[in-house]
Amino acid sequence: MDVVPPYTWWYTLVPLIIGGAAVLGVIFLIVLGILASRRVTVSLRTGGAVTLTLASIILLSGLWCVFLSPTITHSETKESLYRNISISGSGNWSYSISMQERNTLMVSVSRDVRDSDIAGKVYRVYVYDPDGTVVRSETTTTYAQINLRALESGVYKVEAQNPNQQDIEFNVQIIVSAEVTYRPLEPLGQWLSLISIPIFGLGMWSSGLLAVLQKKPEKRPSIVA
Repeated sequence: MDVVPPYTWWYTLVPLIIGGAAVLGVIFLIVLGILASRRVTVSLRTGGAVTLTLASIILLSGLWCVFLSPTITHSETKESLYRNISISGSGNWSYSISMQERNTLMVSVSRDVRDSDIAGKVYRVYVYDPDGTVVRSETTTTYAQINLRALESGVYKVEAQNPNQQDIEFNVQIIVSAEVTYRPLEPLGQWLSLISIPIFGLGMWSSGLLAVLQKKPEKRPSIVA
């Protein structure tokens, strides 16, 4: 089973960050070009308004990356087992494993080639759900591979039975995996949202908005009758 490593997404963010910075720089230059073409004096207040606009674009881009950007789903291994098992005649072997709803269980059972008396030997494989009901089975087989998606959370059991009179050896592999969905651009969105905060502060200070918000209303003299 191929498992996509979940910690390699940040490699793709480096060109995105560079491209995002380039785009924001181009937008800033376009705004300044428009102001210059119209012979608008780029005063401190004008620069503050431009800075607030740029901060708004950065913040909206960050929010889009966090909440609306495309998602990627990959399979992540939660638990795995690989073991060589020997079962005596008419015996059985079982293994219990805890699973969450929508987890995927893969069971692979194959005879050990080192078994000197391998011809004619078969075995039975059962998978029980948390209620003890058989949900998958291979009753007469020399090789079994079972794939199951859990419909409910709980403890599932894998059981192998040896219906032969002779001992039997086989290899069993059990893998529990889960689908993990994440947004690769979410860290970039958090970064953009964070850097927009000081830019907002700079824009409010430059445009004079901060001074207006901090200005206290003047007290009017009371009229005495």
